[in-house]
Amino acid sequence: MITGRSCPSPINKRHIAILLSAVLFVSGNLLSAPKISIRSADKLDSYTKVYVVGIRNDGDKVQPRIVERTKKMGFETVDLTVEHLPFTSQGTGFILSPEGHVLTCAHVVGKEANATLWIGTNRYIGRVTAIDTNLDVALIALEGDHPPFTPLVLTPSPEVRIGQEVFSMGFPVADLLGSKPRLDKGMINSTAGEEGDERHMSISVPIQPGNSGSPLLDDHGQVVGMVSSTINALKMLALEGTVPQNVNFAIKAELLRKFLEASKVSMDQATNSADRSVSLKAEDISDNAARSLVLIRGGIVDEQRLKERALLCRCVYSDLIRHQFFRVRIDFVDVRKLKWVLTANLDQSSTSSEDKVLDAMFEQICDKFFPDKINPFNPKKSKK
Repeated sequence: MITGRSCPSPINKRHIAILLSAVLFVSGNLLSAPKISIRSADKLDSYTKVYVVGIRNDGDKVQPRIVERTKKMGFETVDLTVEHLPFTSQGTGFILSPEGHVLTCAHVVGKEANATLWIGTNRYIGRVTAIDTNLDVALIALEGDHPPFTPLVLTPSPEVRIGQEVFSMGFPVADLLGSKPRLDKGMINSTAGEEGDERHMSISVPIQPGNSGSPLLDDHGQVVGMVSSTINALKMLALEGTVPQNVNFAIKAELLRKFLEASKVSMDQATNSADRSVSLKAEDISDNAARSLVLIRGGIVDEQRLKERALLCRCVYSDLIRHQFFRVRIDFVDVRKLKWVLTANLDQSSTSSEDKVLDAMFEQICDKFFPDKINPFNPKKSKK
């Protein structure tokens, strides 16, 4: 048995931080000035609004300081911990009746009682009249005066076949690709969906965000299903160790028909007769379907809101000593395009306080965003 010496206490992160601070002080505070790098895209001064994303485990209350500094830059600033997201869900729907009944996925409208719809270049407001979140289907009735619409036709046959050629038409990532509908082609891979769900079918048609609610059409131009989802890539990665490619699902027309019956939509309106002896070319399917397609956003969205150029601001940080950053990064992302705009990094640990580091970072951020304006974090800095 060893005597005469006490067992040393384990060294934790806080002890290391104190030792590091002592070394920095003795060496003349060589790292006291924050060393910051900025990477940015062009034309940053066209943005006017910033939504500040909440910070997880924000023990040092950095979030309100980010909000304060974005306001100081001159942005209209919204704290996302107390506000809704700046964008509403966007998806596709299709017209079922001349009166303006529109079918889409329940997750497109979410918990909203209304939806904003664009048919061609015309904007309409619709009311969510029926919803089934288990099946992921919602029915919207257009309000106000409008001309009669051209409905799509639900197939009279409940049968779908493996290998059957199908088409999808909708508005994938409309904020990025625009509001013109896009046609995609594939086949039915299976008559069952994820985990053998018989309400769905598996399809090889490419799916992007915004395709939810798109009609799945056969070669007669009739609706055999509605595009609803894609396989969970993270779940597959965890289970199988691979990322799935182009494994997508659609709700069968038979289930859509039952939903419409329960919603009291006249089946005469929803299933107009069509000649199934004639197969159509892809361009004919596209032309026919385009007249009945609807771009949908949950809630009531005005045109001005769609034109708004806004940013998401996200900050991540860690510290070894309370009120001093060990590392910090601030990102600005275009809300609509989900495109990176600017990143600021603390490249080297500093003994400067968090507020001094943030001021130094925002001084350089402001130089990038507004190079021709007086910098509010350094008003004496001259402009060229």
